[in-house]
Amino acid sequence: MTYKYILKIAFIYTGTILGAGFATGKELLSFFGQFNKIGILGFLFACFLLSLTCMSILDSVYKTKANTYSKFLNNIFGKYGVYIEWFNICLLFMLFSGMLAGGGATLSNVFDINEILSMCIFCIMTLIALIFGKNAIITINTILCPILIIGGILIGIYSYFQVTPVFNSNVKALISPFIYTSYNGITTISVLFAIKDIVTNKKVVIYSSILGGIFILSIGIFMLIPLIKHYEYIQNSTLPMLKLVENKELIKNVYGITVLCAIFTTAVSNGVTLESAFDEKYNTKGISLKIIIILLGILFSLMGFSSIVNIVYPIFGVIGMFEILVIIIRFFVSK
Repeated sequence: MTYKYILKIAFIYTGTILGAGFATGKELLSFFGQFNKIGILGFLFACFLLSLTCMSILDSVYKTKANTYSKFLNNIFGKYGVYIEWFNICLLFMLFSGMLAGGGATLSNVFDINEILSMCIFCIMTLIALIFGKNAIITINTILCPILIIGGILIGIYSYFQVTPVFNSNVKALISPFIYTSYNGITTISVLFAIKDIVTNKKVVIYSSILGGIFILSIGIFMLIPLIKHYEYIQNSTLPMLKLVENKELIKNVYGITVLCAIFTTAVSNGVTLESAFDEKYNTKGISLKIIIILLGILFSLMGFSSIVNIVYPIFGVIGMFEILVIIIRFFVSK
C-alpha cells in the first residue's frame, strides 16, 4: 500500500505542476528557454528544489497532524499563518484563472472554435470535476499524469527536429529557478495538505517527492531543449509547443489534447483546494460556491494567459520565497 501512495502523490504533485504554463511551454520558455544552456542548468536545479520543497511540505503535513489548512499554516508560521493563508488563496485564484485562460486558448487552437465557446466548455468540464471534490484530485491526476509524461516526452523529441539557438544570459538566469520553484511550491501546499490521509509514513514523504521531481525533470527537459533550439521562432508565441508542431495537424491535435489534460489536472487541483479553503473559513459549500469560484476565475482570466505567466507568476514567486524558505528550513531543523 505504501508504494501505491508514493505513486499517487508523485502523480498528484507532477500533475499540479504541469499546468497550462508548463504544458504549453510558456513557463519553460519564460523562466529557462531564453537563457539557452544556462537555462537547462537552471531547470535541473529547479527540479531539485521542487523535490526538496515537496519533501519539506509532505514532512510538515505528516508531522503536524493538523485537521484544517489554517491550523497547518499556523503551526508552521505562527501568528503570520493567517496572512500566509490569504496570500496562498490569492495565488491559487490567479493560477486557477491562468488554467481557465490556458484551457480556453488551447481548446480554441486545437479544435478551431470560438474562444468564448471554448472557455465555456472548459469551465463546464472543470465544474463537473469540482463536484466530486478531493477524490477528483487523486483520480484525475492518477489517470492523466502518465499520459502527460509520455506525451510531453514524445512531442519534445518530435519538436526538436522540426523547425537557432539564442543566448540571453543575465542575473535573471540565476534567480529564475528560485522564482519558478517558489510560486509552484506555494500552490502545491494546499493540494498536498488536501491529500494528507495518504501521507502515511516517512517513506511516502521521501520517495514520492523524489519520484515527482524525476517525473517533472523527464518531461521538462525533453520540452525545454526544442524550445531553446527554436527560440527565435516561438519566443512571442502564447502556446510555444503547439507553435512548433502547427504544420502537422495530427501531431498538433494529439499534443493539444495532452496540454488540455495538463491544464485540467491543475485547474481541478486548484479549484478543489480553493473550495476547501472557503468552506473551512465560512462553512459554505455546494454548487453555488463552485460556480462563484469558476466565475471569479473567468474574471481574472481576462488578463490573458501570457500576462498571467509573464507578470503575475514572477511577482507571486518573489514574494513567496520567504514561505518556501521557512518550510525547507523547518524540514532540516526539525529532524
